[in-house]
Amino acid sequence: MINFRQTLSTAWSGMLTLLITMLLLDPIQHAMNGRYAELSQTLKKDPGELGLTLLIGMLCFNALTQVGIQLFSNYAWRAFVLIASVTYGLFFLIHQVVHLIGGETFGLHTVLDLTHHILAITSVLAAWKWKNENPI
Repeated sequence: MINFRQTLSTAWSGMLTLLITMLLLDPIQHAMNGRYAELSQTLKKDPGELGLTLLIGMLCFNALTQVGIQLFSNYAWRAFVLIASVTYGLFFLIHQVVHLIGGETFGLHTVLDLTHHILAITSVLAAWKWKNENPI
């Protein structure tokens, strides 16, 4: 039998790993090529100061949600995790669409984004199944 709680926690953990990797990818690529001035301009644009604050909040929320998934199992919490999973996944989907509309080319970010989308879909499906299980 599939343990949906474990699957959900694993998907959120994977999304956290990818989010951290997404944050580090541009600085690493720019530094590898010695493009430090360009890096500064890139980071001012994306994520920017507001975006960086939002991303730090998302990192904290993600980590705490994973702990909550392991600690709590009442119906209200499981419903909240389902809503959070949908919202979290849609945020990154919309973010990627905005980048593609803005002319971003396919590359390593695309691989990370697509992997994140797969994990988001997995988290939504697992959260749905977990929400509908009998509480322990």
